[in-house]
Amino acid sequence: MSVLHMAMFKWKPGVTDDQVAALCADLARMPTLIGGVGSYRFGTDLGLRKENGENFDFGVVAELDSPADVARYLDHPEHLDLVKRHIVNMVAVRRAVQINPMN
Repeated sequence: MSVLHMAMFKWKPGVTDDQVAALCADLARMPTLIGGVGSYRFGTDLGLRKENGENFDFGVVAELDSPADVARYLDHPEHLDLVKRHIVNMVAVRRAVQINPMN
């Protein structure tokens, strides 16, 4: 059974385009560094439905091969290093969910 791990971030004030670009460069490496990762997508919110001001700034969706791969991905040293180098400095609010895709 595959699992979708989805994370959304609201940036701290002052996060720059260069910081986001550096995060994206490191995120792009994750599937090749961590086993059990299938599809992997991430990007900046397009702002298509911001009428209520509640959109997050950035999202990541990782399709993992099994429930065990969720912990392998999140606890992997490369992922933990990415969190230390980028996420802790950039993120004001994080939300995540793991689901069993129905389709």
